Amino acid sequence: MYQQERLIDPDPVTGYDYGGKRETQMKKSLFIFIVFALFAVLTHASNPAMAQGKGPAAKVYTAQCAKCHSENGKGIASLQPPDFTDAKWQASRTNKQFTNGIANGIGVMPGFKGALKPAQIAALVTYVRAFGKKK
Repeated sequence: MYQQERLIDPDPVTGYDYGGKRETQMKKSLFIFIVFALFAVLTHASNPAMAQGKGPAAKVYTAQCAKCHSENGKGIASLQPPDFTDAKWQASRTNKQFTNGIANGIGVMPGFKGALKPAQIAALVTYVRAFGKKK
């Protein structure tokens, strides 16, 4: 009768012949690891709020904005800035309004047109938008 070729020899240490079960278990373990790793990567990549604190926009935000708007985007209560984590507030503003506010200032907030390049302002808009996506 036809005998299937063995892909894995018996365990070299114990000499035990797992009969292919070991290979199957290794494949299952590898598959589960890949699924979890992929899930972790996709979850992080699909949620910009999880990336808060990284990149050039985070550095600009920390240096220029966090003094009043705080690191978490909720703002310093005594100064009464908008709460960037409020999805309703975020939805009521366009990116153009954000850009104009950062560049030219709003109320007591100074404008940063002279201090920041247009690309930095655009990156800040994206960074601030990510606060509204936190759950």
